[in-house]
Amino acid sequence: MIKTILPGKTIGIIGGGQLGRMLAMSAKEMGYKIAILDPSDMCCAKIFSDVFIKANFDDFEKVEELCKHSDVITFEFENIDADALSKLEKKYNFVQSSEVLRITQHRYYEKEFARSLEIPTVDYIHIEDNTDVEIDKVYLMKTLRFGYDGKGQKKISKKEEIEKQTILEELIELDKEISVVAVKDKYEVQIIAVVENEHRNNILYRSKVPTSATTEQESLAIEYTKKILDNIEYYGVLTVEFFISNGKVIFNEIAPRVHNSGHITMQSATKSQFRAHVEAICGLRVGKIENRETTLYNILGQDEDYFKNLITKKQGYLHFYEKEARENRKIGHINFYGDVHLGGYDE
Repeated sequence: MIKTILPGKTIGIIGGGQLGRMLAMSAKEMGYKIAILDPSDMCCAKIFSDVFIKANFDDFEKVEELCKHSDVITFEFENIDADALSKLEKKYNFVQSSEVLRITQHRYYEKEFARSLEIPTVDYIHIEDNTDVEIDKVYLMKTLRFGYDGKGQKKISKKEEIEKQTILEELIELDKEISVVAVKDKYEVQIIAVVENEHRNNILYRSKVPTSATTEQESLAIEYTKKILDNIEYYGVLTVEFFISNGKVIFNEIAPRVHNSGHITMQSATKSQFRAHVEAICGLRVGKIENRETTLYNILGQDEDYFKNLITKKQGYLHFYEKEARENRKIGHINFYGDVHLGGYDE
């Protein structure tokens, strides 16, 4: 049974990037203390930590040290050692299970899990070590593990291009992409937001609430998301990404954590994904969440000056992460109420 962790206690966060930063900010508002583990002592979440441990994510002893400081432990990204977590969760209070990590860290396991729940996926070919596979169409080849923002994937059309430890996904005609940001506390599952996402160069560019999907499409995506949460040992925020192709809702992937598309909820929702996650992992009741029309833009390093100038002229809600600006690096986001398009920037 999930424990009740009240303000004044310590939340441990594995990862000190912007997701960890915004989790820590929400937890601090509620009166929690924060312990963070990250390989960089320049990470942007460090400023909000009461305890900071500089260590690699696969350093078992240091991760256990974080656990000893913490009354509950969470993580800001899923590429941590599931085997290590399986050992630690027997002694410490993890509420996002190692089994969820094993599924979501591996694209084949993830799609097989979705199919086991009768949730439709794109057609795919699983490649382990044998690349002697005939293909007669264009596929999107993705590494089985450790891919994000388009990294570890490329289009292929020839047998000779197939690499080991990949999954070949059949390309589909894409109407739109949506994500369901949900939270599971010890009482029930709540939907924080259903978000429509636009990517450029495989990086999330713009998000919008509400989506342009039909009521039926949104309802089906929510049904699939609840089915996933009902069939895993997990508490907290979880996001499921879906394609909509020729009107059909198709599973893409699971993020067992707070999610970039959920940053919009800092303004759109009556409770942000970060506050909801803190409440859920601490055994508190999250309650019903409602949204208003909002638009999000990600801010990449090369666009820092544009958005700094924009905020002097246009009212919005700017969130910079205090990260060094580099090309295509996410250094912040900005939310606007309403359906906003930024003129020449959108073109």
